[in-house]
Amino acid sequence: MLEERKQELLKELESVFSTKQIALTVVGQKAQETVDKIYQTCDFVERLTKCANIAEILMFRKLLDTKLQSLMSSNPEQSVQTACELEFVSNYQAIQVGVRNTFGYVRSSSEANVGPTKQPPIARPTNGSLLNGGSSSSSSSVNGSSGSLNGGIHLPSGLNGVIERPYTNGLLGPTSQSTSPFESNIISKRFNSVNSLGPFSTAIGDINLNGINPYEKWSNGGCDSLFQPTTVDPYSLTNSAHADPILDLTNKLISTAIFPPKSQIKRQKMIYHCKFGEFGVMEGQFTEPSGVAVNAQNDIIVADTNNHRIQIFDKEGRFKFQFGECGKRDGQLLYPNRVAVVRTSGDIIVTERSPTHQIQIYNQYGQFVRKFGANILQHPRGVTVDNKGRIVVVECKVMRVIIFDQIGNVLQKFGCSKHLEFPNGVVVNDKQEIFISDNRAHCVKVFNYEGIYLRQIGGEGVTNYPIGVGINAAGEILIADNHNNFNLTIFTQDGQLVSALESKVKHAQCFDVALMDDGSVVLASKDYRLYIYRYVQVPPIGM
Repeated sequence: MLEERKQELLKELESVFSTKQIALTVVGQKAQETVDKIYQTCDFVERLTKCANIAEILMFRKLLDTKLQSLMSSNPEQSVQTACELEFVSNYQAIQVGVRNTFGYVRSSSEANVGPTKQPPIARPTNGSLLNGGSSSSSSSVNGSSGSLNGGIHLPSGLNGVIERPYTNGLLGPTSQSTSPFESNIISKRFNSVNSLGPFSTAIGDINLNGINPYEKWSNGGCDSLFQPTTVDPYSLTNSAHADPILDLTNKLISTAIFPPKSQIKRQKMIYHCKFGEFGVMEGQFTEPSGVAVNAQNDIIVADTNNHRIQIFDKEGRFKFQFGECGKRDGQLLYPNRVAVVRTSGDIIVTERSPTHQIQIYNQYGQFVRKFGANILQHPRGVTVDNKGRIVVVECKVMRVIIFDQIGNVLQKFGCSKHLEFPNGVVVNDKQEIFISDNRAHCVKVFNYEGIYLRQIGGEGVTNYPIGVGINAAGEILIADNHNNFNLTIFTQDGQLVSALESKVKHAQCFDVALMDDGSVVLASKDYRLYIYRYVQVPPIGM
């Protein structure tokens, strides 16, 4: 692998060398032409002084002076310096990251379980437990001195007839009768966390006391039944005389879940190779980096909201320049919250939140071009630009999508209140499809430019509380969230899961993400920093 890369670089060097030689030849030819013209002008002046009178010399003086000044101002030195520049750039940090991520790891086979079977993971009770304080209707017994349940759980004396069912976290204790489905729904919403699986919440009949981790059944996507056909659980509600048919139906429905819960998705680890920024008002400092975008040169554009400015950095986080100041006049900004880039021209699209709630356009150098939308927009939350230069804005609270041209004319407008709960990011593809990340619906909703709802990508347990969405060069959809870790989940545009990654470190609340052309993603965090993660795996060294 290293030898192949060496040969590739040598070929690149040869190609660059040939190009530089041609450039130097062109510069030399132009310099020679300039020298020849100077000689010709000098010869003409010499002949003029010999053959012409004073009046004729004065008549040609201004013309000759202008000609000589233009020739003398020609300076090929800068072009020669540019043509001779040649540098080998080595990204040592990226090499370290690549080696750490791809060198390999030590894996050992799972050891045989000796003794009591492993308890299920600790979690809150889902649908309650059958701890009724009376005698058990099952065939398992608990004697006066010591008792054991199937699965090797031993009970101290004095619990005779008390325990019929353990909590899902393995703790034992008396409680009331089983919780109703309505109460279970309330509990799952109240404790919505990594341990609360939302629509995947396990019912009582799904928990097996045979020592089997109930979550292991989700590893195959929920395609198999949650019950072993040859094993009868004596503690299941479906076997009792007072079994609830609704709970039994729920058990069967959840066995066909589309996505496994978050804890069972295999995510590859990724680490950031660059971070920059801190709290403050100076260059390279932020008070609220709410929005981030990347241009065609991989420059990072950051909306520094509470500092009322836009800052631009290179791909390694070095500050380049900034523009904007607090105000409502042309060239001034007031709480800019999102940014996007017109890839062809480099123009920067900036949305402002209340009170101005408008769009401003600046060129790639930070010079004001125009602003519009103050009388149309209400709560702009996400902005992007399609391949034809149309500006697509999604609004929260009013749940609306508005499409502008770059002059500010409204091309299309439609509401999405039936499908969206809290939109916070938007991208578009080349098929006029709009992908909107919905923080509270835990997914991405897809619409066309006419406002027709098409499909959903992701879901609860897979893309919990997304903070943004992007499309990479391969046309894949990347959904970012920072639920527990910073997570990236990659799908096809049809919604098929491709891969999933997570950070090794936890982050504070995150504002926005943007994709770079080299397979990296920029993350804007509430800790006043920006992090650059590489999500495209580097091929192993030496392979």
